[in-house]
Amino acid sequence: MVDAVRDAHAAVPDHHWQVDLPDDPVVVDGDPGRLHQVLVNLLANAGKHTPAGTTVTASVSRADGACVVRIADDGPGIPPELLPTVFERFARGDHSRSRAAGSTGLGLAIVAAVVASHRGRVELTSVPGETVFTVRLLAAERPADGSDARVEARSGGRLVGTRGD
Repeated sequence: MVDAVRDAHAAVPDHHWQVDLPDDPVVVDGDPGRLHQVLVNLLANAGKHTPAGTTVTASVSRADGACVVRIADDGPGIPPELLPTVFERFARGDHSRSRAAGSTGLGLAIVAAVVASHRGRVELTSVPGETVFTVRLLAAERPADGSDARVEARSGGRLVGTRGD
């Protein structure tokens, strides 16, 4: 997550980017590239659709056996009439955006598909001043021997990691 937020900051330097991490890593079994894509898409969405000066906070926690990733911002919010369709393919909040302007309308559909393929869920709440995307994935048990250390190192250390090949 740290790398994804660092990249978002480089791409959108006029926002305030924050990371809130637990003391102990939260590990998720899954495809590291696809899970990274979820983070990148959510952070890019926050950067593209909020004004300069917006604070975006990326956090990870563990709750009820789940890894909970939240991307929250204090921007203007998503209009209520768009909330039911934001995870659909080709959905765009700003109809002036087009592929020519760099928006395909697929980012949040990809997020939903990747999260679902990992047996998780993504939720959205939005009101003016607070939009929160919450991703819940089954947290893996950490082996007592610390054998997931290579995964934590690969994922930036102390965040959503993956175990497996």
